[in-house]
Amino acid sequence: MKLRNSYRIPLGFLFGIMYIWRANPSVASFFIGVAIMMFGECIRFLGAGTLMRYKKITVTGVYSYTRNPLYIGSFFIGIGACIMSRDMIFTVLFLVIYLLVYSKVIQREERYLAICYGEDYQRYLKEVPQIFPRRFNLQRALSEMKLSMALRNGEHLTVLGIIAVWIIIVVKTIA
Repeated sequence: MKLRNSYRIPLGFLFGIMYIWRANPSVASFFIGVAIMMFGECIRFLGAGTLMRYKKITVTGVYSYTRNPLYIGSFFIGIGACIMSRDMIFTVLFLVIYLLVYSKVIQREERYLAICYGEDYQRYLKEVPQIFPRRFNLQRALSEMKLSMALRNGEHLTVLGIIAVWIIIVVKTIA
């Protein structure tokens, strides 16, 4: 049984259109936003490069520090986009909707994983924080991730989406 995420993608496109329409970046906000978005994508890439989706509990790499690196990375990508846009209304909407959506998604995923992996997953829940890592070793996380795994998990599509946002914002700004 795979988890369904049917509402996140249409919701993302809806907010993407709103974002582009409302964005009013400055040069400084653009580059600060780009830096934060890149940081978020690095976190996501570490996660996607380690994730053994639907095969076993991933407990190595960045997943040995936090159970949700993909969602943490997505949060930083969103915050970077908010800073880039200089739109407080969009920023507040992003924060509220992100917290509502992802808190439910994480709960649903944890129930699913507990059913699939039983005691092993219960042990993982006790050992690894849901969001905020207690410690982090970048060298170890990098050594346990694989570019091929990140690509197999579709992370290149996230990178392309981020680049598309940057291009659209630059074109909108100079037009």
